[in-house]
Amino acid sequence: MVEMLLFSGIGLLGFSLSLVCVPLSRRLSKLVRAVDFPVPHKIHRVPMPRLGGVAIFGGFWLSILVLRMVHGEVLLGFERQLMGLLIGSSLVLGVGVLDDIFGLSAFVKLLVEIGAAVLVVSFGFKVLPAGSLAFMGRFGDILVLAGSVIWLIWVTNVFNLADGLDGLAAGIGGIVSLSIFVIGMSLGMVWVGVLSIVLFGVCSGFLVHNFPPARIFMGDSGSLFLGFMFASVIMGFSGSTGVHGFSFLGVLMLGVPMIDGVSSVLRRLINGTSIMKGDRDHLHYKLLLRNGSRRRVALTIYVMTLGFSGLALLIYFKLNGQGPLLAFAGTCVATVLFVKRFRLLELYISKYHLLPGRSVSGFLVEEAKAPATGEAASDSRETLTPVT
Repeated sequence: MVEMLLFSGIGLLGFSLSLVCVPLSRRLSKLVRAVDFPVPHKIHRVPMPRLGGVAIFGGFWLSILVLRMVHGEVLLGFERQLMGLLIGSSLVLGVGVLDDIFGLSAFVKLLVEIGAAVLVVSFGFKVLPAGSLAFMGRFGDILVLAGSVIWLIWVTNVFNLADGLDGLAAGIGGIVSLSIFVIGMSLGMVWVGVLSIVLFGVCSGFLVHNFPPARIFMGDSGSLFLGFMFASVIMGFSGSTGVHGFSFLGVLMLGVPMIDGVSSVLRRLINGTSIMKGDRDHLHYKLLLRNGSRRRVALTIYVMTLGFSGLALLIYFKLNGQGPLLAFAGTCVATVLFVKRFRLLELYISKYHLLPGRSVSGFLVEEAKAPATGEAASDSRETLTPVT
């Protein structure tokens, strides 16, 4: 009971500090002119601040600082990992902020992400426990390190892709963080539980301002930071003695952005375009074309995320011994189903002529040139214009 009250208080702390930081980040956005102005091909009709990631970052690390001073024993022995996370996430936030203000090339952002990932891995975060590939000798160790860096970069970017509509990334993050919390506490990994419940708090606090219709965008600074943190915290599972491969459950929890990210890469490769170049064929955009309601799209994707997270928890608690294998198999099956679902949506759009120039629930769908460098939340809003 005492432990439950403690973690409820930690989550409430993250929620409160995130709420407090949002007005500050809104003012900062205006001060540095990180504002997304309304144009005909975007949904919002008023200038929108887009440095919400600063509020998320501030709410998270201020919560950890307060907790460190008041209840430091819950993080005892993990100061080194926290320091690595602080430095790595600061680098990711920094490049996101610069992108939100000035606009950076995808290549520059990728270089910074690689540097941040290598740094965090050097502080002990690995996608598999030490010695997992001992039968491969030194090559096995190199493979684990390389896989850890790739995992960090991949999750960071697929989470960035998921933030294409109001409330998506924050809502997905809140649901996934609760799932991580449950498994982390079940494994006795208190520090993983602490980080995940703080993430839940800051995502929930930001969602108050970001749920459709949004009053602030998290921008690249927020989506890259959250993706980087989730990738790191999920890797924390591998630090537990006797735990092998539970990071695969994280793949399942992040099923919606994972599958959408894989589909994006394959689609661009098939079309012969750069994988770093944005397009308009993501799940949330197709759902928006289907019903025209941002809130309904957000809630639909929340339900999908709950389904993936629930499956991950079911595999862990009921089929513990085969957890990693079943998580991988479940993800593959879900991928096939989602790809088929994408096809059904395309047929639906074609059948009912929901094509460029047609009216969809009060909006006019228009063709828009995708941004040349990735899909920041503030720069790749759906191209829907109110019908006059």
